[in-house]
Amino acid sequence: MQMTQALTRAVQTRRNHTATIFAHRKRTWAEVGQRVPRAAAAFRALGLAPGDRLGILALNSDNYIEIFFAAAWANLVLVPLNTRWAVPENIYTLDDAQCKALIVDDAFVPQVPQLLAGHAMAHVIHAGEGAAPAGLLGYEALIADTPPMADECGRDDELCGIYYTGGTTGHPKGVMLSHKNFISASVNWIATLHFSEDTVYMHSAGLFHLAGCSPAIALTLAGGTHVCLPKFDAVLAFDAIQTHRVNYCLFVPTMVNMMVNHPDFSRYDLTSVRYCEYGASPMPVPVLAAAMEKLPTWEFIQGYGMTESAALTVSLPWRYHFDQEGMPSKRLAAGRAAYGMDVRIVDEEGTEVPRGTHGEIAVRGAQVMIGYWRKPEATAAALRNGWLHTGDAAYMDEDGFVFIVDRVKDMIISGGENIYSREVENAVHSHPAVRDCAVIGIPNEAWGESVHAVVVLKEGQIAAEKDIIDHCRTKIAGYKVPRSVTFTDSLPLSGAGKIMKNVLREPFWKGRTRAVN
Repeated sequence: MQMTQALTRAVQTRRNHTATIFAHRKRTWAEVGQRVPRAAAAFRALGLAPGDRLGILALNSDNYIEIFFAAAWANLVLVPLNTRWAVPENIYTLDDAQCKALIVDDAFVPQVPQLLAGHAMAHVIHAGEGAAPAGLLGYEALIADTPPMADECGRDDELCGIYYTGGTTGHPKGVMLSHKNFISASVNWIATLHFSEDTVYMHSAGLFHLAGCSPAIALTLAGGTHVCLPKFDAVLAFDAIQTHRVNYCLFVPTMVNMMVNHPDFSRYDLTSVRYCEYGASPMPVPVLAAAMEKLPTWEFIQGYGMTESAALTVSLPWRYHFDQEGMPSKRLAAGRAAYGMDVRIVDEEGTEVPRGTHGEIAVRGAQVMIGYWRKPEATAAALRNGWLHTGDAAYMDEDGFVFIVDRVKDMIISGGENIYSREVENAVHSHPAVRDCAVIGIPNEAWGESVHAVVVLKEGQIAAEKDIIDHCRTKIAGYKVPRSVTFTDSLPLSGAGKIMKNVLREPFWKGRTRAVN
């Protein structure tokens, strides 16, 4: 299996059809098929060798999708950087992955001097609009000036991309995904989520994220049309759907909530959409009900997965969003195993538990990652006896539907973004007045969950909620910063001396049936 198989098929079968739409620019699959081998050859001409890591920090665009395939064509390893992370976090990623070159767009050109401080980067490429700024190479000029090269893509279990996800140790972990991972996930996506050559798909999730990347590769394999939003904005989404007759979308629940409650919602014709996949965090029942009422032509499909499994692992089809006569309700389920994926609920020893019993979700299949980049201990902890242990607590009913009830890992999901409490705790702890702290997720109607810090101050020190929040803004990305802070004299500890976060969470989640919102 090779990543470039998706592109070569699209060019072969759909050459004169629209491949990408970005702003008012359209390219056919034939045009994309001509540009990618030139971009790949340009990367090689800059001295990048097979297996070298190529970083990219950019908003969504048609160029970004081309770069997925150009990197693979040249047998490079793409390292997408999170556009929402703070500069120190992306510096860590560039250093950890040992990137030899970096691609940026207009939005991130100002960060280049900081990103390169102390980092031996061979080249920085500008893939934005217009001429390249001084000191940067122009993506369009490289394509125009470089003859195409033959496809030298890696294959099967060879490394294709490193996707960084938040880490419980205070640093992000690089998830190593292979060519087989991506192509297997793409075939799964087509089979499970109804992608076809007629699909006109709108990218609103960031392409640095598997919720953006995975459908981009699957849609290319299907030969559909990519409509790229730089980033999610309700009005931009409304306009793109209406203008380009988008028939497929993916949103995290927060986006759906913003759209159905937007004052301009009724001004747009959104009836072209046939399917809407949602995931990354649970959809609050009132939000889903409002979306189903206001968007009656849309069929909603829930997807559950993780970076470590190249996204889609479990899905809940549209028909199960309704109560069926004589059947228990499945509306609150994450869904059933996607094609080609084994899913089990296991105990601490990895043994499958009886149906209806709570345990940890473990998955197995061709989509599961190679491991974590340069983190053998973390890899061994996650991949055990061929199974990926997800850290999500759930039960499975007699019909194979998975119901998520909590998270084994200490993770918060806010607005569809994974936030690991240890990372936030490190930032809070660095405040000079803080003696101890614990970070938990608490219910938030707009974002699903919000980050809450419980802080113990040093004796004689004074700090207010605003002081802690402002301090964290200098250390971590804005979406990870605590939205609220409470102060206490001590934290509850177990007999082993561990902070009992369940005790801290309990007052906030009291009366709810599950500890995720």
